[in-house]
Amino acid sequence: MRRMVTGLAVITAMASGAAVLQLKLAVQDKTDNVRKIVQDIQVDERAIRLLEAELAYQTSPNRLQEQSNRFLALMAPKASQVLADPSSIPERPAGARVDSSIDLTVALEPEVKKPTKKRLYKRKGAQL
Repeated sequence: MRRMVTGLAVITAMASGAAVLQLKLAVQDKTDNVRKIVQDIQVDERAIRLLEAELAYQTSPNRLQEQSNRFLALMAPKASQVLADPSSIPERPAGARVDSSIDLTVALEPEVKKPTKKRLYKRKGAQL
């Protein structure tokens, strides 16, 4: 009887040790996954900051003006080119074709700004 109780205790101790080891390995695996995800998020955030900086540079008014002067040869209108009275513009000829595929209402509607990813992150962080 004593040997049976001792054997059962040894088997229970070994099973408990194996379960604890398996749990430890599973926790370490999940921790490694979380660390990898955090690193991926940091890399993506750095890339987003870099792309936002590049976009700000690419769309800066001074740079766009310099690029248009260099490549398009467009200059600001001179005072002699500005019309004082728009009625001096000639009317369209009666038989002229008009491109009806252009939707002028779109140009008149105000542009709706979508929230940037940075703002979305702040909102999600506030909800967490």
